[in-house]
Amino acid sequence: MDRVRAERLGTLFLAVFSTGLAARFAEDGLAPAQWPGALAAVLGSLAAAAVVRLWPRPQPVRSR
Repeated sequence: MDRVRAERLGTLFLAVFSTGLAARFAEDGLAPAQWPGALAAVLGSLAAAAVVRLWPRPQPVRSR
């Protein structure tokens, strides 16, 4: 597996896992003070997934 594919699958797993975990705890009943933390975890993982996909790849440096 190449690096790009591993990065994309890893961040996809992170986004799905954090969203599922937040939904599971919300189902059990989160206190109102816990909702911002759950939202931050989900948005942070989605932001990480977006950055991995949108960040430009470094150009190879040619040596002499």
